Amino acid sequence: MEELNKVFESVAEYFGLLAEPTRLKILHCLCNGELAVNEVVEAVGLTQANASRHLNLLYRARVVDRRREGSQVFYRIVDPNFTDLCRTVCVSIASRSETSMPRRESLLRLEQDLGGGP
Repeated sequence: MEELNKVFESVAEYFGLLAEPTRLKILHCLCNGELAVNEVVEAVGLTQANASRHLNLLYRARVVDRRREGSQVFYRIVDPNFTDLCRTVCVSIASRSETSMPRRESLLRLEQDLGGGP
């Protein structure tokens, strides 16, 4: 049981990391490929400092990787389970939400953005 407790703690930390909407927005941007920090800032509407803080947390958790090219830092998703997990949960929640029933086109776009659509 001790081994399972360690696994459960790690899983809880992982989901806790994904429990922040800003980080989900950042990861959504990165689902289609590598982006520079300034591109993430522009896409999500964050300050440079805030984006860097969230990206660093994701990096330390090994969800994303980074590389430096000159003065720019680029991030990409490296956790192979993230995109499928995120897509499944987001589409499931969006499709059953009674408060903001998205149109079918919105759900299809979400699936495509997260790498699961046609």
